[in-house]
Amino acid sequence: MTVHTNKSLLVIGECMMELSGEGSSYQRTFAGDTYNSAVYAKRRHDAIDVQILTTIGSDPISAAMQAQWNRDHIGHRLVTISKQAHPGIYAITTDEHGERSFTYWRKDSAATELVTLMGQDIEQQLAQFDTLYFSGITLAILTDADKAGFLALIAKLKTHGCSIAFDPNYRAALWRDKDQAIDWLTQAYRLADIALPGLADHQEIYGHQNADEVRAFLQNINVGEIIVKADEAGIVGYLLGQEPVHQSITAQANPKDTTGAGDSFAGTYLAERIVGTAMADALKSAADVASLVVQHRGAIIDASLYRNAFLKES
Repeated sequence: MTVHTNKSLLVIGECMMELSGEGSSYQRTFAGDTYNSAVYAKRRHDAIDVQILTTIGSDPISAAMQAQWNRDHIGHRLVTISKQAHPGIYAITTDEHGERSFTYWRKDSAATELVTLMGQDIEQQLAQFDTLYFSGITLAILTDADKAGFLALIAKLKTHGCSIAFDPNYRAALWRDKDQAIDWLTQAYRLADIALPGLADHQEIYGHQNADEVRAFLQNINVGEIIVKADEAGIVGYLLGQEPVHQSITAQANPKDTTGAGDSFAGTYLAERIVGTAMADALKSAADVASLVVQHRGAIIDASLYRNAFLKES
């Protein structure tokens, strides 16, 4: 998509080495929920300055990860380096319906040191971004003390005029218990201008049974823009003072891998909104990208597949 803009997006979170494949053969790449979103945001509107904030190691895997960021045109000038830790790793296994399961090796990964290694001038550096995006996974891997420090920083950035986008992306295994998750995710929501919750997450965490219950909860804590991903029921977007917008999802007969579908949706949606696209059009673009992603293996599909499907629109 050709759009002239000086807008910027910062994604904050963990990028890991991803192993995916069938049988005994695995392909190595690099991914992570917010990083995946960064890639799809950049692909949607290349003129947006998309940067990642995370921590990596000083090892060969970290060097290969940075090389991948360069190929994906994701800036990493704010990334910090751990002297002793390395990136996390995960392997994807998919069933015959394309549903995925994960095996992780991420305990004490470099990204868990993110808050510890932030410089004293980090607030001034991050305040220059138009939109900041993080997820529940970003929070979950941090110690409680670092969670508090991280959200305090986000609160300060909000006062600078940064738009804060948040997806709870709930992973039960990363939290001590559900009460801990509710506490921290709700604190994050209170700082969000844009929320991108999945209905399934809210059913499990908060007991909300439909998109309208999610909307009521989030509007009650002053979230202004809410995108509820309700699986087969489609996606519902809410803006204060406007009628809800519904976007259906095109069902894929034989989805190969649902990994990254939500991340691609989030990245595309945020990119569209950053450049001023109306919510209804942004939702359609995001849903179209997610529908393509589930037809291919891995969190980030090959750039040529993306270009062939979407850049002809330009």
